[in-house]
Amino acid sequence: MVAVTGFLTLALAFLLAVYGLVAAFFALMLKAPVWIKSARIALLLIFPLVSISLVGLLLMLAGQHFELSYVYSVTSREMPLYLRLTALWGGQGGSLLFWSWLVAGFSLFFALRKWRTEADLLPWSLLLVFFTLSFFLMINVFFEMPFERFWLLPDGSRLLSLLPPSGAQLLVPADGQGLNPLLRHPGMIWHPPALYLGFIGFIIPFALAIGSLATGRHAQRWLEIARPWILMTWVFLSLGLVLGMRWAYDILGWGGYWGWDPVEVAALLPWLSATALLHTQILQERRDAFKRWNLVLVIVTFILVIFGAFITRSGVLSSVHTFSGSEIGLPLLIYAAVLTLTSLGLLIYRWRSLSASYEPEFGFNIETLTLFTNLVLLSILLICLLGMVYPLVSELITGTPITVGPAWYKRITGPLFIVLVLLVGVCPLAVWSGTNLIRMKKSLRTVLPLSALPLLAAWFVWGVRQWVVLVALCLVGFGILVMMMDYLRQVAAARHRQTGGLWYSLWAPFRGNLRRNGAALVHLGIILMAIGIIGIEGLQEEAQATLSIGETIDLSGITFRFEELEHSEDEGRLITEARLSISRNRQLIGMLYPRREIYSKMGLAITQPGLKSNLAVDLYAILVDWQPTTPNQAAFQIFYNPLVAWLWIGAGMLTLGVVLALLPVGSWKNRREKRPG
Repeated sequence: MVAVTGFLTLALAFLLAVYGLVAAFFALMLKAPVWIKSARIALLLIFPLVSISLVGLLLMLAGQHFELSYVYSVTSREMPLYLRLTALWGGQGGSLLFWSWLVAGFSLFFALRKWRTEADLLPWSLLLVFFTLSFFLMINVFFEMPFERFWLLPDGSRLLSLLPPSGAQLLVPADGQGLNPLLRHPGMIWHPPALYLGFIGFIIPFALAIGSLATGRHAQRWLEIARPWILMTWVFLSLGLVLGMRWAYDILGWGGYWGWDPVEVAALLPWLSATALLHTQILQERRDAFKRWNLVLVIVTFILVIFGAFITRSGVLSSVHTFSGSEIGLPLLIYAAVLTLTSLGLLIYRWRSLSASYEPEFGFNIETLTLFTNLVLLSILLICLLGMVYPLVSELITGTPITVGPAWYKRITGPLFIVLVLLVGVCPLAVWSGTNLIRMKKSLRTVLPLSALPLLAAWFVWGVRQWVVLVALCLVGFGILVMMMDYLRQVAAARHRQTGGLWYSLWAPFRGNLRRNGAALVHLGIILMAIGIIGIEGLQEEAQATLSIGETIDLSGITFRFEELEHSEDEGRLITEARLSISRNRQLIGMLYPRREIYSKMGLAITQPGLKSNLAVDLYAILVDWQPTTPNQAAFQIFYNPLVAWLWIGAGMLTLGVVLALLPVGSWKNRREKRPG
């Protein structure tokens, strides 16, 4: 009954989405507000209907209803409840239902807002929203329905169907296949939802941009409405990428966090274009500049989202991140083609009328630095897109698969990422006027030598001789010092005004300008993340050895001693765990417990590294192999990963900065005004 109800509500939601699409079209053709009202009512009904379907599937997953093919394929009896629930996005059908639910949710909030002077944008925006909803609900209803059940026919054969065939009996397997072991990690609870929120949330800015182009209304209002959506979806996309990095670091067992897998690259592409948009949309709001550029970036970002969905779900690429091949590849390609051609056609049609009234002046200013930042970001985007698409095109033409590996990406994009770090550090200087820069000359003379301290530390402590790493560390130090100097300058100004005590002055920059200082925290978060990236990419040390119990291996002044190898069985897993003691100068400083888990029913094995982490370094050990014939011997791979913790700290700082930038300014001003002078 639950399965049938789930399908029926999903099918009804699809019909309402089609109706809403027709109603929005009539509203445009007939200029009749009644059709807009009808379309909005349809949109209000779609979200609860899809929610009923989603809850139904969650109940089936939690209740271990293995008669459902989807439940059977992604869960098993030994899986805990939280894993059974998160298996919702562990397979194609469930993740697409979750995707449709998020689209419906975003669309609901979009429809509920009050439309006043910008009401002419609403019909075109609704048209695109309903088109997207109709497409993804169609995929769920006709291609990847997660409610099909197993039936046993009278002749002994099996059939997948929602409704019982004539004479068939419901077939309930004793157990399910279970979720892919690689996905049984806490990071997978948060990584896909965060990434989906970042992907799907961009439908609102895209719909508003298309509405602006279609109506010929090029005022700032559409961008003002879209701004919080852009910021919110960007931070979710950033968190999704970082959580995916953490999952790779903890589970894949190769000592790193980013393998330049095609699907990883596909998720990075919209982040790069959205980051570029975040910078130029500020200039349009302030100075009526970059109108064309912002519309191009909005369109490119959403098209890249759909392209990423195609790469992940069509089966054209094989990866730990992809779903198995299905029939949805062609519909996704057609949907992306329709959106691309329509949006580019509108953009070309309106191009002349999009000229900006303000022409930026080239010099040491925000406009110039923003242009350079966009140029670098989009250069990285084009390089990554080429690296992802070239193997597909080459195989299509020549029939020979070609792989573009991490070394290629690092060699070309590495210098560009270093330039980005430089721009992040220089940007606060451009905020100051020329007079302030002259006044700060003495401080800059202090900052420049101090920024070389990380370089000196790397040279003498870690023995680094790679110029790229040394330059990157120097730029990181420069960026942090400039941001600190900018913050202290604002604190000093607050103290000079004598509007409060010391603590009040320390908080004054955030009270006075949330957007600017929230952005500063975002930039600081990016620099902190850069510290972690530099640490693992430039300072990582590695050693491999086959050890007998009692033997040791030294790496970077630290001794790892093989103490014990234990075997156990738990919930269908054969677990082999090693115990390594860690000592420095003969003083015990901790233990590592690397393990290998074999899922005999699935014929799969995963590696879980042993990890000891602090702000300075991660000690990371992998149990590579062991043989039953030599039970007291095992092969290990040991990594010394400096500064990696700052990658995760920087992600938290970045999130905090976006939250502050989204906060309403009025409440902070009111608190300041109520505070006694």
